[in-house]
Amino acid sequence: MKKSIFALGALSLAAIFGTVSVSSAHVWDKKGYAQLKNDSQYFQHAKSARAKIGQQFPYFAVQTLDGKGLTKGSFKNKIGLFVLADTTCPCVQANEERLRAISNKYAKHGLRVAYIFSMPKEKPLQIGRFMANHQLPWPAMLDQNQVLLRMLNGKCSSEVYLMDKKGVLRYHGRVDDSTFDPKKVKTRDLENAILSVVQGRRVAKTFAPAIGCAIPRI
Repeated sequence: MKKSIFALGALSLAAIFGTVSVSSAHVWDKKGYAQLKNDSQYFQHAKSARAKIGQQFPYFAVQTLDGKGLTKGSFKNKIGLFVLADTTCPCVQANEERLRAISNKYAKHGLRVAYIFSMPKEKPLQIGRFMANHQLPWPAMLDQNQVLLRMLNGKCSSEVYLMDKKGVLRYHGRVDDSTFDPKKVKTRDLENAILSVVQGRRVAKTFAPAIGCAIPRI
């Protein structure tokens, strides 16, 4: 029998920050796409290796910010969308609203989103503030020992990994082809992959290189 061991104590956003006020409009630190793009010194193009596309997603057990933890079993009969994230990468922030829209659109089909925080030296308090300030409704997985990062062979923040309801990795890479200008998007790689999974079809494009902040290995 597999056992999940979560070393950290329970951390809830309410306990850390008190009641979080949620407004209807979402603004990332008052930065628009132009400003985020100007922060390009903080990111680089990262062409990651494909993480076992077409094979079973490895078993995992990871602590989450709320203290409950997530395992592969948490996504049983669900479509899992895992996003490598950190609290400062402009690419992660630029993709937030598109990921929110995708999550809302495909939730009825069983899509479940989770952020993975693997950046060295990022503390739970810092991550909690980021999730609250950006009004993100998804679990925050605390990959402080980078077990998930190594398992996925992740290279940069904003990379996404799509797991189907049978636990098979179907897509890895970017959200779309225009990170900093949603009006210029021509190829919605992630959504196309999700639609194929929902419809039970083969994912035609299983990988597209992501652009994001490089995640140093510890």
